[in-house]
Amino acid sequence: MIVNLVGNRIRAIRGERNLTQQQLAALAHVSRATLATIEKDDANPSLAVVHKIACALKVSIDELVIENHQRIRLLKQEDMRKVESEDQVYHSTVVSSANNHHFFQITFNLKANSCYQGKPHPPGSEEYLHILAGELLLEAGGEKMHLLAGDSASFGGNIHHCYINPTDRESRGMVTIIEPK
Repeated sequence: MIVNLVGNRIRAIRGERNLTQQQLAALAHVSRATLATIEKDDANPSLAVVHKIACALKVSIDELVIENHQRIRLLKQEDMRKVESEDQVYHSTVVSSANNHHFFQITFNLKANSCYQGKPHPPGSEEYLHILAGELLLEAGGEKMHLLAGDSASFGGNIHHCYINPTDRESRGMVTIIEPK
């Protein structure tokens, strides 16, 4: 039942923050009696009241209505999408949830002395590259940057870009792509 869940979450968060019912009620601009009734599961609060309480606690409404066991979503390795370039020098795994169509996290391996031509994303996209092992030469929009293990770079994801491994050993990295909604 959603009411019980909201009351339980409000009570738990209030307790974590060492707030009394009176203090939270004052912050949320609701009566202490209303808050107590919600926490005891004796009321069906309006969305407006839940919103006020969420704002006072500085949490989203989702945090008040999603059960704890639903907060962590597991993506099993066998369910992750694997991608390989036609020339087989670039192997990647999409490690972000398939349900998110605007945020992608990808791990990749790039073979020694090879190049992977990235595909431009929609205008307004951002791409964040992090090198986990080896090194990489990033070409993006006519600029070049040499990255070593531990280095990161970001660029507009809608421009032509290329990852070049100039070394005799494989490079590994992670890319995060954020596309506009």
